[in-house]
Amino acid sequence: MAQTVEETGRTRRGDGRATGVVTGPATQQRQRPGRALTADFVRVLLFTGVVVAHSVNGLNVEPDVVRSAGLVGTLLHVTRYGFVAVTLFVLVLSMRGRTMTPTQFWRRRFGLIVGPYLVWTLVYTITDHLVIQNNPFPSIDVLLRDLALSTVTGNGKYQLYFLLISMQIYLVFPLLSAIFERTAHRPWTVIAVGFAIQGTMFVVYQYLPRPEGAAWEQVYHNMWKTLPMYALFIAIGAMAAYHHSAMEDWLRRRAVPVTVVAVLACAVTIAAYWSATGPGDVPPSTTTPWNPTIMPWLIGSLVLLWLGAMTWDRLRASGAPVGERFVSWATVRAFGVFAVHPLLLDAVARAGFFGTLHSWFPGSPALRSIVLVLVVLVSSLLVVDVLLRTPVSRWFVARDRIPIGGAR
Repeated sequence: MAQTVEETGRTRRGDGRATGVVTGPATQQRQRPGRALTADFVRVLLFTGVVVAHSVNGLNVEPDVVRSAGLVGTLLHVTRYGFVAVTLFVLVLSMRGRTMTPTQFWRRRFGLIVGPYLVWTLVYTITDHLVIQNNPFPSIDVLLRDLALSTVTGNGKYQLYFLLISMQIYLVFPLLSAIFERTAHRPWTVIAVGFAIQGTMFVVYQYLPRPEGAAWEQVYHNMWKTLPMYALFIAIGAMAAYHHSAMEDWLRRRAVPVTVVAVLACAVTIAAYWSATGPGDVPPSTTTPWNPTIMPWLIGSLVLLWLGAMTWDRLRASGAPVGERFVSWATVRAFGVFAVHPLLLDAVARAGFFGTLHSWFPGSPALRSIVLVLVVLVSSLLVVDVLLRTPVSRWFVARDRIPIGGAR
C-alpha cells in the first residue's frame, strides 16, 4: 500500500519475459506514471470509502435509518476486496523483471507495513481507554494480554485487520509470484480458481454453523482475516497486472456493454439486500462482508471504479485539469488517513459531536453523514500532515518524512 510511482510499471520483451527496464524516456513518461496513477486514483477512492463506511455506520443507528445505513456499509465492503486487488496489481507491476530473493523482498517490503501495524496497535490499545467513554483502563497484566492478542489477531482497531492481510500478502508473494508466472497465460483459469476458493469461504462463513469449543471458535473468528477469503481479488489483481495493456484495451473497446453488465450486477446485490431487510429490520446476516449476494457488487463496482480511473487517466494524459496533483498528494496521505481516522471518530464522538449533528439535522441522516465524513477526513489529513513532518513518519504513515515547508 505504500508503493511509489517510481516502483510501478515494467515493459516486456517480445518473447514475453520481463526486461525490468523501459525502452526510452518517452515510453517511461507515457507508461509508468499513467499506470501508477490509475491504481492510485482507485486507491484514494477506496480509502475514502473506508472513512465513509465507518462514519455512516457509527452515526446512524436509529431504527428509521439503520436500513439505509446498513446498505451503505454493505456496499462499502468493496473497499477491503478492492484494496487486495490493487495491492496485488501494484506489487506485480513493481516486481516484474526484477531479480530479488524472497529474503530481499521481505526485507524491502515488510518494514513498510509491520512498523505502522505495531505502532497503531499500541496506540489504539491505549487511546481506546483514554477516548472512548465508559472504557476505563484494566490492570496492567490484562492490558498487556489484550495488546498481545490484538497484535496477533489484528483486533487493535476495527480497520487494522487489513494490515494483517497485507503482511500475509507480502509473506507469500514470492510463492504467489512463482505460481502466477507459470499460470499467467491462463488468466480465466486462475480467476476461476480464486472464485472457487473465496466462494467456498463465503458459504462456510455465511451458512455453516460455527464450530464448538473455545479454541476452534477463536480460530474460526479470525479465519476471515486470512488470504483464502480474498482469493478471487488476489487473482484479479495479479492477472490484471500481467495482462494490463490487453485488459485496458479490451475494457476501452467494450466500455458501454461492460458498464451495463457491471451496473446490472450491482443492482442484483442491492435488490437482494432490500428484499432481505425491512424498515428498522436489518438481520446481521444481510450486512456481512462474506454474504454471497454481495459478490456481484464486489466485482461490478470494482470494474466501474477501474473504468472511471481509466477515463480520468486518459483525460489527465490529454492535459485536462482533472486533479492529477491532488491524486498524487492524496496518495501520499491515504495510508495515514486509513490508520488515524478511527481515533478522530472516537474523539468527535466523545466530544458530543454526534449529538450536535442530530440537533443540527434532525431529519436528514444524509447531511449528518456528509458533515461527519468531511470533519473526519479534514481532521485526519491535518494529523497526517503533521506526522509526515516528524522523524517517525515511516512508523505512523508508512511514508518518508517531508521537510517542514514541503508540500509533497
